[in-house]
Amino acid sequence: MIGALGLREYKTKALEPKSLPEERRGLLENGNGAADGYGSVQPTAAEPRRTQVSGTGWLDYFAGFRVLFPYLWPKGSPVYQAIVLICIILLICQRTVNVLGPLQLGTLVDSLGEGKLPYKEIILYVVYRALQGNQGVLGAARSLLWLPVSQSLFRRLSSAAFEHVLGLSLEFHLNKKVGEVTSALSRGASINTFLESFCFQVFPMVFDIFVAGVIFFVKYDAFYTIIVFFIMWSYIFLTIYVAKYRGKQRRDMTVKTREMEAVKTDAIVAYETVQHNCAVARETARFRDHVTVFQRAERLVQWSLNGLNLTQSSIFTLGTALLVSVSAYKISIGEQTVGEFVSLINYFVQLQGPLNFFGTYYTMLQNNLIEAERLLDIFKETPGVVEKPDAIQLPSPKGEVSFNDVKFAYHVKKGDPVLDGINFTVAPGTKTAIVGESGSGKSTSLKLLFRFYDVTDGSITIDGHDLRDLKLESLRSNIGVVPQDTVLFNATIMYNLLYARPDATEADVYEACKAANIHERILNFPDGYETKVGERGLKLSGGERQRIAIARAILKDARILLLDEATASLDSHTERQIQDALERVTEGRTTITIAHRLSTITTSDQIIVLHKGKIVERGTHNELLAQGGRYHAMWEKQTTIEKKEKEKKELEGEASETGSQ
Repeated sequence: MIGALGLREYKTKALEPKSLPEERRGLLENGNGAADGYGSVQPTAAEPRRTQVSGTGWLDYFAGFRVLFPYLWPKGSPVYQAIVLICIILLICQRTVNVLGPLQLGTLVDSLGEGKLPYKEIILYVVYRALQGNQGVLGAARSLLWLPVSQSLFRRLSSAAFEHVLGLSLEFHLNKKVGEVTSALSRGASINTFLESFCFQVFPMVFDIFVAGVIFFVKYDAFYTIIVFFIMWSYIFLTIYVAKYRGKQRRDMTVKTREMEAVKTDAIVAYETVQHNCAVARETARFRDHVTVFQRAERLVQWSLNGLNLTQSSIFTLGTALLVSVSAYKISIGEQTVGEFVSLINYFVQLQGPLNFFGTYYTMLQNNLIEAERLLDIFKETPGVVEKPDAIQLPSPKGEVSFNDVKFAYHVKKGDPVLDGINFTVAPGTKTAIVGESGSGKSTSLKLLFRFYDVTDGSITIDGHDLRDLKLESLRSNIGVVPQDTVLFNATIMYNLLYARPDATEADVYEACKAANIHERILNFPDGYETKVGERGLKLSGGERQRIAIARAILKDARILLLDEATASLDSHTERQIQDALERVTEGRTTITIAHRLSTITTSDQIIVLHKGKIVERGTHNELLAQGGRYHAMWEKQTTIEKKEKEKKELEGEASETGSQ
């Protein structure tokens, strides 16, 4: 009933999915789709996504939380299930004691008027008082027993949400701010608090009011029941009515809080960018503006709370005045004893106690639900690529990769396809390079091979197995990746290296690092392999991060290796070192390289030139130069630029030597 009165309504509206241009996305970026079957479905502008706005009703609203229901009952633990049942029994005992306590006090008062010391009544009343309330023996026992159940719920819910987020498409992660996602993941505690508040505070309080009405009707007078119901339900209805209004304010304040935290997180994550652009004052002013907006919303919440408290106090004062007046009159005409008067007033005051906090509990429930909506939104997100129910393990692969008339578009109903009829085969143990201008589909082809997306048409196979028929983990465990920009965990170098193969020995790690030409460099660090690399690995240089990525690929020992412009952002000296390491890594492995600098792929067995999503040339380096086509033009342009840069450096060096003389 309270939920029916208090929760606002919801409906759905369509949202346009966001997407970055293809050329701005690296191999380890993006991915989208829906899980209505298996495979992936690219979103279109007409595809609706659920969002919370006004609409359909509280039953539909609660039904929206059904995705969380499996985590609420500890079905895998008979011990926790038994604890839940014991807590319910203790709750029933608490409700019984709440009725017996005031009645026993009235009996004690009447016994005192008989001129003797009522030992039995005193002892019984003291026992009831010891058992009564959340701070009593029963309440304390229930709280103590419930603690492990509550922690178990939080653990299951938070772990499931975390696992779900890691399984979502990269499109989701690109379009969501890190601060918002981490904030939503922390909302598992709000579900816990909601259940505890509802089960052990709000529901028992409403139950006590109904029981009080029955007791007053049976033991005293129907008029008392009318007074109690009128006062209590007036209080509840008023609280719910005002709380509905305050819920909008609280939701607005929650949004402002989230925006404020997101601004703060963005500035800290982009620390170097802020410093490079002398933007400390600008970011501080931006953060201050968001704090001001948040505080304005916070003031409205506090003002409405004070008004609610004043009105609630007035209702209780009216109820107390009515009960005392009627009861005093009945005593004066001999229809009621002093003990009954004491029981009546004590019972009414006892009911007031929880009601004094009803506004707090109700607001807490609303806040918990509002916060839980963020967690619910996370669970409603669907993975971009889903395994077939009968997906198989990839047998020990030889490493043959085939693109068979592959067509792909990020948005099926929008624009031209990114890849249009791509056909090529990479023989086991050979090297294939893919080149082309930005937006030609180079990175997209590797994303499809790693199955961040499913092809729109055609197929991609490894050793004749369609990727869509394989288990994702089996597929990805056989593919190593060296990205253009390696992101490391804020942990030790050893932790980051072992991430590729946690069961690797130290000897394996050392051998991989020697092959990647990074072992000696690591030993020169103060803490060696236990050196912390900092946020995203920023304590290391770009070349050091790339060599760690290469060592990680060696440790993974995957049969297929993808190099996504692994040396594009490095200087020529570091590039040569990385290239030497890559030569050792790729030996005997099926390697597909996306290259910007053509000088790094001259030894490839096959070079594929993409233009507007189609293969326009293919062959070896010498064959393509002999054709005099697009690859030849790209080579001439790059070599001319590199020659001019080399001459410029030589002239600068000569000028420096002349000046020093």
